[in-house]
Amino acid sequence: MLPVVVIPHQHCLAKVKTNFLSLFLKHEELLNRAATFLNPQATTEQVTEAGGNVLVALYGGDPATQNLDELRYHSFVKAAAKTKFNLARLPPTTDAAQLYAMRSYHQVQTWLGNEKDPLKWGWMHTPSGLFPKKSEKYPAPESLLQCISCTCKKGCMNACGCRKAGQHCSLLCKHCIGQSCENPMPVILVKESEEGDAPAPIDMVDEQLECEDIE
Repeated sequence: MLPVVVIPHQHCLAKVKTNFLSLFLKHEELLNRAATFLNPQATTEQVTEAGGNVLVALYGGDPATQNLDELRYHSFVKAAAKTKFNLARLPPTTDAAQLYAMRSYHQVQTWLGNEKDPLKWGWMHTPSGLFPKKSEKYPAPESLLQCISCTCKKGCMNACGCRKAGQHCSLLCKHCIGQSCENPMPVILVKESEEGDAPAPIDMVDEQLECEDIE
């Protein structure tokens, strides 16, 4: 018996119905993760980890090598390169996914006849009764919300939107990806090693790393 995993975005419901079983056939290790929701002694850490693994696989990632933060960032970079994209199609944030997994576990245990304190599993009291606990973290760090990108096909000269805003081009830029243009990401030199190797240039992607810390 597998718990019902409901995805927080309605557009995914049809996909869930058609791909849910094939998902577990493709990632057999997810069966053990799903079994966590049936365990009345499972901890919140076990439940949230299992829920995260299932969501990573459902959104097309590899739960063996990726977590939701990484998948959300890479999905955002791919989507941002398009003329139009819907942010609601991104995987949920880690914080939102953890709360959702906890509520799913509480519901499954209720179906199994095991009483669990809802306040410890993603719910809170309101004057109208129980209400899902809200995520306490922003959907993205402020640095990401300030990130911009351009669609320049050549050069990224004075007309470049990134240059006009006083920013370097970045991985989000459609054609140059912050490298093949006149407004690239900065380059720094690494320090000499203890063996005395000469310093070598590396890409400076701190701006993108800040954008990568998606909650």
